[in-house]
Amino acid sequence: MIDNITMVKRTLSEIEKKSVIKASRLVSNSLNGLIYYDNRTTKNFTGGLFIKIDSSNRLKITGSLHKYFSYLESGRLTNFDSFTMNDVKATFEKLILNTGMNPDKVEITFFEIGLNLKFSFDVKMILEKVHSIGKMEKIFLVEPKFKDDRQITTGTHRDFRIHFKMYDKIFEMKDNRQKERDFPHHILRIETVHRRVEKTLLTDFISDANLVILQNEFFNQWDKLNFYNDIDAPKGTQRSKIDLIRNIIYNGKNEVLKQYKSQFENNVLTKRQFYSVREFIENWEAIRHEFDIKSSKIVPFWKDAYDFEKQLVSLKLKMN
Repeated sequence: MIDNITMVKRTLSEIEKKSVIKASRLVSNSLNGLIYYDNRTTKNFTGGLFIKIDSSNRLKITGSLHKYFSYLESGRLTNFDSFTMNDVKATFEKLILNTGMNPDKVEITFFEIGLNLKFSFDVKMILEKVHSIGKMEKIFLVEPKFKDDRQITTGTHRDFRIHFKMYDKIFEMKDNRQKERDFPHHILRIETVHRRVEKTLLTDFISDANLVILQNEFFNQWDKLNFYNDIDAPKGTQRSKIDLIRNIIYNGKNEVLKQYKSQFENNVLTKRQFYSVREFIENWEAIRHEFDIKSSKIVPFWKDAYDFEKQLVSLKLKMN
């Protein structure tokens, strides 16, 4: 479940420094007369994690824990399959051994926790139907990182310690020019991203108790994913009208009227277009019966895929 991580140890002893350099095969580099060590040129041949010791003996390890696990298992840097919390714990233990570092005083400063969900159809159909997450209804918006609106997020501003994202995993792999593979299914990746993590020691982070907490928090959040309703309209109804109805349902008449008034005042809408929208909003209660508003047909497909993967990873996490 844990994917991208960043770990930092603020000061290495000379003995530990030599141990990490040797075990991790770090190469000596020089910048402005200062010596540092890293594996930038070889990391993809040793598990994909970037490891660096800077000139002040500060150790930093960053990259995909899931890919590191896959590399140890198969020699491939992949992260499109299932990755349980049991796998996470075992991989951290191997990472500590393979890098030659002492885990004491190593801090986790960033991590992502997520699932890969499998579908028999294009996952964009799900991304287009997602509205928000949680009781506070954090709204999902299209993230322009990918073409074709293949990623949505609740916001990635530097002030946000936690945000949520969903994206087409196979599209991401192709967009990153990774080697083409034949997949028997489409993959939707869901993630909770934890940035600027407050002082969390690695030894505490990988404890069974903490992994259970992280897993439960993840599911408690994603259990509350909210979808737009389907709207069946009379034949001939324009798509823009459907979008307007959806806007009214989720944001209320007054807020929607403000939005369109602002567009009119900024010359985005003509007077005729604004008056037409205003009339529709004002008459909404009287004409609402003409539209059949119901839960999205996509929800059962989402629930089946999500519950399957949730059960798969949950059952494999055991407390000592």
